[in-house]
Amino acid sequence: MFFIFQYPLGGAAIPSLKQHIKRREIYYVDCKVNLCFWTAYSFITMPNSNDKRWKDCSRIAEAKRIFHRVNGVEFRDNYQGFDFVNDIDNFINKEQVNVHMYTYSDSPPRYELLQNYTIDNKEKQFNILFINDGINAHIMYISDVEALIGFRYCNICHRQAFRIKDPNLQVSMRNHMKKCQINSGKIVKKVILEKFAKPFVPHILSNKTYKYLLANNLTHLFKPTQYYITYDIETLEKKVNEKFGDCSQVIATLVPYAIASTVKSVSGIHSFYYDIRTDTFLDKWLEQPFEEAKQVKKDNKYKDETIPQYFEVPVIGFNSAKFDTSLVFKNLKSKDWTISKYLGSTSIAKQIVVKHKQFGIQLRFVDFKIYTTHTRLKDCVRDFGGIYKKGKFPHEFINTNNYMEELNKSDPFPIDAFDNQLRNKKLSEIKYKEYLVKAAKHKTRWDYLQHYNILDTRILIEPID
Repeated sequence: MFFIFQYPLGGAAIPSLKQHIKRREIYYVDCKVNLCFWTAYSFITMPNSNDKRWKDCSRIAEAKRIFHRVNGVEFRDNYQGFDFVNDIDNFINKEQVNVHMYTYSDSPPRYELLQNYTIDNKEKQFNILFINDGINAHIMYISDVEALIGFRYCNICHRQAFRIKDPNLQVSMRNHMKKCQINSGKIVKKVILEKFAKPFVPHILSNKTYKYLLANNLTHLFKPTQYYITYDIETLEKKVNEKFGDCSQVIATLVPYAIASTVKSVSGIHSFYYDIRTDTFLDKWLEQPFEEAKQVKKDNKYKDETIPQYFEVPVIGFNSAKFDTSLVFKNLKSKDWTISKYLGSTSIAKQIVVKHKQFGIQLRFVDFKIYTTHTRLKDCVRDFGGIYKKGKFPHEFINTNNYMEELNKSDPFPIDAFDNQLRNKKLSEIKYKEYLVKAAKHKTRWDYLQHYNILDTRILIEPID
């Protein structure tokens, strides 16, 4: 499966623009060809005034002149749109302008800065709104950024934002801009040394339990976290766009449709499972780890209450930092629980701590891959696992268009359903017979999916231990 993180080509108008066009800070030009980036820039080269407001036809003509000036060729109607990956550097160098790209987010509804493309020591600014509906993209000119987003950005670095309604706005901006002027808008990190050197022992100082036991000569009482919860999400691939311009690209989003967990506690090991046939199944799944965590928390406690302890219950996934946590991220904030800690970037969540508002239970979502060099769960289980083995499921065969029809069937998947087109591999007859033996134990393919999903969480126990 390919995940290509780049902006779609900015082109003709798309249906979702209506809510943005109504904003007086956003300027829209009605154009039937893929000229939106260039028509937006026409508001810089041909600004409106009280005496003169340019018509759309004039802006389209100006856009074509700018296109020719920047690219050295005449505009043609088959032009696919502005490519930020390949075209932006040439544009900002030719026009000597800084481009600031903003976008719109639905949850919660807000406009926010997405990307800056800048040249040193240039004061000419071009602010654009980038709207992407998953298939097409459109660009419009922003006349007043502050009125649109409610923040004022530093005029030097264009990264630091200040809330307009902040009563200390002027003081905060002045203090920040003094530093920015000294550093020419660059982030400069300084190392401040302690007056007296301290030993570098993060394995001690970052663990309050071990630090206490070491100080009191009780390290023999130290024990690792023995009880925890594992989880795994099964997703469907939803193809959003198969081609952009002359370069063939498959851009897809992942849609969760099943999730399972296994709980290891003093009383033993048990599992639970939810899928898309249940309304708000991700929320219902998240309620259960909080309930299970009450007992897991008790099982992990030291008998001596005077020992400082961590009460976060680990919820461990495999390769969850990149995909799984992003899929459930929107469900981690609700009236019942909230995110109390977040470690990582916007695309990779190394650790998320979610706290229940009523019970105070904290779940610490963490990726097992940060503790191993294995890139596949199958390899990890082979090297560290026990009696369980990774199951088989036709991920490429099941998609958003056919999942309900295919999973409702009672017969096993055919052997060609397991073909891996990405790796150009087929399932061997021996492995397919192994699958048939396991599939025969389940009435429907939904039941087999449940077995497969739970198995992925169960086989993690031995490698973790």
